[in-house]
Amino acid sequence: NSQQSPVPFDLVLIPSLSVLHPSALPVLFQEEMLNKEATEGEAVTLHCKLSKSAPVEWRKGNMVLKPSEKYKIEQEGPFAELMIRDLDLADA
Repeated sequence: NSQQSPVPFDLVLIPSLSVLHPSALPVLFQEEMLNKEATEGEAVTLHCKLSKSAPVEWRKGNMVLKPSEKYKIEQEGPFAELMIRDLDLADA
């Protein structure tokens, strides 16, 4: 097929957090992740901002995504980012 179709992505970012003090505030989304459309074979970047720095775990369904040739994962403080390279329909 010479035409490439947009591939909708609906990935959920779930922050994981260890609370060391009972009065600690929970981690909240300051900027939630938006749905993105992209073309097969290209890359897409998903990002969000948390209320404070906390470890982030990216998942697709029940599968935890790990850094690889396919996935680039970065986090700086409360900003988390996932890049998915070489998109195909299985990434939707």
